[in-house]
Amino acid sequence: MQTPPAHTAQQGGPATTDDPVDYRRALGHVPTSVAVVTASVRSGPVGMTVGSFTSVSLDPPLITFFVDRSSKTWPRLYEASRFGVNILGHGHSELCKAFSRRSEDRFLDVDWHMSARGLPLLDEAIVTLECTRFKVDLIGDHYQVVGRVESLELRATDPPLIFLRGGFLDLSAPGTASGRDEGDQ
Repeated sequence: MQTPPAHTAQQGGPATTDDPVDYRRALGHVPTSVAVVTASVRSGPVGMTVGSFTSVSLDPPLITFFVDRSSKTWPRLYEASRFGVNILGHGHSELCKAFSRRSEDRFLDVDWHMSARGLPLLDEAIVTLECTRFKVDLIGDHYQVVGRVESLELRATDPPLIFLRGGFLDLSAPGTASGRDEGDQ
């Protein structure tokens, strides 16, 4: 009996989950909103882009996001028991990239302010949430961070920034993705 030729997700045939490139490529067809998680720690404000933000529960109000276990930013963010979630609008791909770059000061040249609760929030975010860390679990090669929402502000009704197939979805031309950037996830 002959073994059939291997097919990859890129070729459109079946693929195994053993190949992280195929796995990422296939799941890249699932659109995700883009958020920047921020906190204030002893060394100053810290923030990172996440592409895995979602709501978990209404009662209590819980949200979640995932962070790659190898993230260099996560240990600093973990120092804080409270964090902000800044939902980016469709025109904020550069802001997303600013918090994805390998830099100690991602807040450089970014408009932000310190909230009344002491959290750095991005001025251009269309929605901000201020959260208390509820739970962190190691799941596979990522940490799942769950936060309890303490306050929120809807600042604009612009469509969100959407990440799809390795780029940002251009909401002015449905079905197109532009710009290539992998976040610090």
